[in-house]
Amino acid sequence: MPITKRCLMLCLSIAFLLTGCSSPSHKEPPSKKGTRDNTPTVLQPQASGEKTIGNSKITFDLSHSEDGYTMVEYHGHNSKVKVRIQNPDSQEFYTYDIHEGYNTFPLTGGSGSYTFIAYENISGTKYSQLFLKEENIQIQNDYISYLYPNQYVSFDKNTQAISLAQEIVVGANNDLEAVSYVYDYVIEHISYDDEKATLAKEGKMAGYLPDVDETLQTKTGICFDYAALMATMLRTQNIPTRMELGYVTMEDETIYHAWISVYIHDIGWIDDLIHFDGKNWSMMDPTLISDGHNSSKVRSLIKDQKNYTTKYLY
Repeated sequence: MPITKRCLMLCLSIAFLLTGCSSPSHKEPPSKKGTRDNTPTVLQPQASGEKTIGNSKITFDLSHSEDGYTMVEYHGHNSKVKVRIQNPDSQEFYTYDIHEGYNTFPLTGGSGSYTFIAYENISGTKYSQLFLKEENIQIQNDYISYLYPNQYVSFDKNTQAISLAQEIVVGANNDLEAVSYVYDYVIEHISYDDEKATLAKEGKMAGYLPDVDETLQTKTGICFDYAALMATMLRTQNIPTRMELGYVTMEDETIYHAWISVYIHDIGWIDDLIHFDGKNWSMMDPTLISDGHNSSKVRSLIKDQKNYTTKYLY
């Protein structure tokens, strides 16, 4: 089946325009225990109140910002509230919808001056500014943020994907093998959700957030679901994993898409990991691999980093 157009739009909220995907033949990872420790590590964000900014209606808790996240809670009565975060030395804003309770948002721009803004809805698509402040933040390293859950890669100690990941990587002797086992599992067990893609095409998926356990239960998802599931499994295996949104050039068209990169200690960030040809690792983009049946054409696309332009990191 040829690869058809997949489109993922991000503008204050997220919608998707994507098509189908099928799974290759079933393959199980080795059951023999490898030398790598596969005990899950589930880091949980905390809003301890030691350092906060905001006002009577909204709180940005920066108590643990050195770990690459902020927690935000809205105290007012408006049902539509948005937060925008601008990274240091960047013109781009990360825009999020606020839900009840504390919301966890990653700080992905490294150390420097961040701008935090909150808005309340007036009517329709009009918003008024509720709060704005710049704050200098020192983050301990360039991967810590990608071990924690956030609004897009959401998990806690009860998330089923965590125990499944522990089983999947049992035979791994190192982090690279663990990534490969998780990758293979997602490709072989999750197929593309055409119904969800249709809803997205009709504009009915605005504000969509992945639910990784739902993806496992239904065994279907769109590229956002694929990336969130894999990121959850790897983060809880103590492998920093970055979910990336950006542009992919496919022949004569450019589409918006989601993929992931991983951080391997003693190696660093690897954006193109699974298939190695002697010079380059292959980029981990599970949706395209699954849809293309591991074809040489798809492998060529995934190996060429020039095809990928990252816009947002989560």
